[in-house]
Amino acid sequence: MRFYFLFLSTLLFQYSFSQDYSLTSIPKELLDNADAVVRLDKMDVVVEALDKMTITSKRVVTVLNENGDEHVHAFAFYEKNDKVSDLEAIVYNASGEEIKKIKKRDFLDQSAISGGTLYSDSRVLVMRYTPSQYPYTIEFSKVYTTPNTAFAPNWSFLDDYRVGTERSEFSFTVENGIPFRHKEVNFGDYGIAAKEMNNGISYEAKNLVPMEREPLSPSFRNLVPQVKIAMNEFHLEGVNGRATTWQELGKWMNDELLAGRDELSEATITHVKNLVKDISDPLEKTRIVYDYVQENTRYISVQLGIGGWMPISASDVDRVKYGDCKGLTNYTKALLKAVGVESYYTVVHAGRQIRHLDKDFPSIQGNHVFLNVPLENDEIWLECTSQTTPVNHLGTFTDNRNVLKITPQGGELVRTKRNPDEENYQLTKADVQVGNQRNVTGHVQIFSRGSQYDQKYWRTTNTRSEREEFYKSYWSYVQDLQLGEVAYQNNEDKIEFLETVDFKADNYLSSAGDKLLFAPNISNRNLGVPDRVRNRKMPLIISRGYLDEDEFTIRLPEGYVVETLILPIEEDTKFGSYAVSVEPKEPGVLVYKRRLLIKSGEYPKEDYKLYRDFRKKVAGYDNAKIVLSKKKS
Repeated sequence: MRFYFLFLSTLLFQYSFSQDYSLTSIPKELLDNADAVVRLDKMDVVVEALDKMTITSKRVVTVLNENGDEHVHAFAFYEKNDKVSDLEAIVYNASGEEIKKIKKRDFLDQSAISGGTLYSDSRVLVMRYTPSQYPYTIEFSKVYTTPNTAFAPNWSFLDDYRVGTERSEFSFTVENGIPFRHKEVNFGDYGIAAKEMNNGISYEAKNLVPMEREPLSPSFRNLVPQVKIAMNEFHLEGVNGRATTWQELGKWMNDELLAGRDELSEATITHVKNLVKDISDPLEKTRIVYDYVQENTRYISVQLGIGGWMPISASDVDRVKYGDCKGLTNYTKALLKAVGVESYYTVVHAGRQIRHLDKDFPSIQGNHVFLNVPLENDEIWLECTSQTTPVNHLGTFTDNRNVLKITPQGGELVRTKRNPDEENYQLTKADVQVGNQRNVTGHVQIFSRGSQYDQKYWRTTNTRSEREEFYKSYWSYVQDLQLGEVAYQNNEDKIEFLETVDFKADNYLSSAGDKLLFAPNISNRNLGVPDRVRNRKMPLIISRGYLDEDEFTIRLPEGYVVETLILPIEEDTKFGSYAVSVEPKEPGVLVYKRRLLIKSGEYPKEDYKLYRDFRKKVAGYDNAKIVLSKKKS
């Protein structure tokens, strides 16, 4: 009896200790620089059969302020064949006292895809709770079962910047003997305990302190410890698969997701063949077919099919004239096939922040598809969801990353093109007249290509008010800016963009007695300076470099001469270079020339201060003024 009492007391003590969600029980080092603390993040994954996987999870998060609300993650995604069998949330106050219990029936059941989606099998159960005070704690538990073992959950031990982790546990078990692969990433000095079993793995981490976001640092996912999981044999919505290499995975996708979905009606085949009649150049054929797709279809997200991975058929897209990235890419591929041009459906992890498919860990990855057209001397890329993107323009959405080309022979991991820094180019030319009343009028032409083209070509459809809003923001240092005529020329064949802008501005010059102060860089000041960071911990990343060149002709006001010019300046660093000069061209006319090159690359953390100093100098030089004085009679 005494032993039983001691055993029961120990259990009660452990239970009460584990349930201590008061703010005071959190280690101090987890609270420093934190918006939230993950008290417990625990997930157990059990693969019971090729087509049955059960995930049991419990997550406890203490939210310290309103910025931490987004880290609660009290939701459950599911597809039509998934079953969410258990779902509950409990809310605690700062003292760890329970104040609310939220059952499954109280969760909001809604589409998991944004309003741009026409049809979708993906849904999400979302907890509905509005905090009345901070801090508060959410204990969230769920159990769900899915037949889709193709998407074995990966695990991250840290959520985000300014979020600490008190305890993180993850286990993955396979009960049916199917081999699986796993990869440990960025474990470093985090002290993560790992255990391998005959049929699975498990991990545990404790007291991981919050990370502070630093300017121009690597993406968060490239910094934090995580575990990647992939089954060698898997199931996806009624279709079985097997893959341990990118070649095998691409072969499965070709045979099971794409094969037979490129059929078109004879009328459509005849029509598209007539469009390219008498044309033999495959690049020109590609342009014509791509133009046809852009003019006759529109993008609407459709998440039906095998887990949202199978495209709707080409004949259906041809009939309804819309599709998602999968459907429109497959449709364009089918049209090109009809005119004798080979192309490949390609999977990518798209987004402005460069994210690669992991070349060392073949698995179902990516969030987007587009089309690769291999020509004799070049590889052409088509963004089939866009009605404006030119042929072979990747832009910052899909450039410079590993992607998976799907061929009949299997998958091929390739890298999309990267623009050299100097190709991300902008040339600004301006003719500026300085008036006697401290006003200026000007005519500006801005020529762009590369990533700088990517920032502008879509503006051709902007309204007058949208254009005014843009230039008032772009030239925010020019007070009382008034726009005249604004014109755009978009050369899609050369992927070049030209802006022509007429403007005037009152009170541009400032006065000092009978002298005028004039800033000659009126059209392209780069004033951004990264924030100061003491004791920086992360390397400096410049993902894309660029080159700006400027030449302004400046006509001085009648009766004024230059008293003080800006001396020629040249700065040359490992991060780039800067040069500026102002020289007389003829009486009353100055020529301002400027060149700024920023080099892409990864630099050690110790270089951050040097880079910041360089950008401070650029901002200072770009803001520099010359002194004008009245001519002596």
